[in-house]
Amino acid sequence: MKKIMLVLAASFLWFGSCCMATAQGVAQSDQITYDRQIIQAGSSTTGKFDAVTVNPSTTSDVSLQFPLNLASKAVTVRPLDGGVVQTADSAIDPDGNLSFSFQVSDRPGLHRVIVIDPNASEDSPHIIAVVQFEVPSR
Repeated sequence: MKKIMLVLAASFLWFGSCCMATAQGVAQSDQITYDRQIIQAGSSTTGKFDAVTVNPSTTSDVSLQFPLNLASKAVTVRPLDGGVVQTADSAIDPDGNLSFSFQVSDRPGLHRVIVIDPNASEDSPHIIAVVQFEVPSR
């Protein structure tokens, strides 16, 4: 049991800190919309964006801007804490944009979505973006 807890703690630390290096290979800005209204437009030097508060089961559209050197790069978009990624692009477009929709679960708490570069080199970050949604307690 102690070994499992140690592995879980190490995993949270890994996702929360070391993977998000300040680099040219991470998302630089995000725009999150709900019902055609912008609810967040932020920038980042690490690829990790502030959490946006949404209602349970809400579906939001996310657009991320990456440096042009990542144009056409194949990526994977995965939820970490529940919810469903819908209509995710499988590659950053030629203009450096990546778009997807995400539906949070009906449970309160933080819902993170990561964008992974599955072919990152040893000296490049594998997690190139973290978008966060907060569902408040009722």
